Amino acid sequence: MINSAHKRPKDFFDEFGYFIEDDVYSYKDMEEIFYNFYDICLSFVLKNKIDNTFPDTSSLSYPDDLKMLDKIVMKIFLTDTKLLGEVYDAFSYSLVFFRFLSNRKIESITHELLGMVSKKALYGWTNRMRIDPPKDERRTYGWHQEIFYTIPNTRFLQTWCPMLRDTTISNGTIEIKKGSHKEGIAKQSWNEIEGRATQIIIDKGITDRYETIQLEMKVGQVLFFDGHLAHRSGHNSTKGEIRFSLVGMWNDISYEGFRAAQPSFQSRTISAKEYFNQKMKNEK
Repeated sequence: MINSAHKRPKDFFDEFGYFIEDDVYSYKDMEEIFYNFYDICLSFVLKNKIDNTFPDTSSLSYPDDLKMLDKIVMKIFLTDTKLLGEVYDAFSYSLVFFRFLSNRKIESITHELLGMVSKKALYGWTNRMRIDPPKDERRTYGWHQEIFYTIPNTRFLQTWCPMLRDTTISNGTIEIKKGSHKEGIAKQSWNEIEGRATQIIIDKGITDRYETIQLEMKVGQVLFFDGHLAHRSGHNSTKGEIRFSLVGMWNDISYEGFRAAQPSFQSRTISAKEYFNQKMKNEK
């Protein structure tokens, strides 16, 4: 069901809309992510005076202390969901996460699956570690394609993989509709629901035609899938176990319709001009 000994990766990808590669990430990669992410969480907990009883990274080990990471993330989540969003942003621009993203095996497989020359440039889009606490479905989507969640009129594929712990049916691993990428851009509806992420959902009559596969995956494996493949996250029904996963897209910069997105950064505190005026006032 996952890697086929009888098909080349691109043949398998073209036929079924996805491909899973083993041993892309190592134990060392995940250990580094664990310490980096925990340290960021601890910094926010201490700076915001939420709790000062959590140990620092020097007394923790991976993977034995994943439950401690669950606890500190849940502490932030239950205290202030906006603060958890800031943790997301801090981690996404951390040096360790950049190093994690720049994996040569992912680059090589993406080139192969998109039929690109190996030296062609790729552009990353919304590469993030997703955090799914138990029973939190604010960012859980129905069956959807990624085509409307990325840069318009581009050529890309999506990557997804477990981070820190394996993904299982019980903690809500990713589900796909095998072969549904052959629909092209499927008929779907745009739904804006208060308190939840925008839902762009494929018509049920289309998704019902395809086999559902729940892809339980091991740490180290990476899923590559077509931007038209119908997919969704499962439901995390565990007690206190967070599902950590990597989501993101890689675009072919040479594609005619591709235009790089314009980055937009906004301070969570004062503006640059306000900061300037504050400091210059003190200098007078």
